[in-house]
Amino acid sequence: MNDVHGGGPSPPGDSHVFRLHVMLSTLPTPGGTVPLALLDDPDRTPVPDAHGGEPTSALLAACLRGGLGLATDAPDLHVPLAPGWAATLDRDGAFTVRSPLDRPDRPFCRVEGVGAPPGWAERAAALGYVLVFAGRVGVADAPGDLQDRLHGAAAEGMLAAGIVPFRPAS
Repeated sequence: MNDVHGGGPSPPGDSHVFRLHVMLSTLPTPGGTVPLALLDDPDRTPVPDAHGGEPTSALLAACLRGGLGLATDAPDLHVPLAPGWAATLDRDGAFTVRSPLDRPDRPFCRVEGVGAPPGWAERAAALGYVLVFAGRVGVADAPGDLQDRLHGAAAEGMLAAGIVPFRPAS
């Protein structure tokens, strides 16, 4: 887990910045393990709704604005495709996530020296994608079942998700 600052895709004059805990993990499925990237806003940095609705987190707002979908808490977590998003992991362990709204010099998030579980990068490269979950997942909280935490965040309507194309950096 690493602590970084992300700004997400933001229109001019909108400078919501949030602190991220980023963790790479895997999720067992009947077809084999699937690589995950968890972007966790431990502060649940608020951003008010311009239309007078419920406040949401800056991370969730940035993800939805950039095209990630809202994860639903169905019997299985529903994770939509994320057009225009991309994830890379370079040989030095820098993990980068880009949204379609990012400027070239400012990715959605970049984490230096992120620890990936053994085989994570190879599996992501073989599949060609990673699942990105973003919200208040509690990756730094007490140990617990990750799937339970993901389902809980989805049930609260506080979890963005997407199937994001992955490529190993050259």
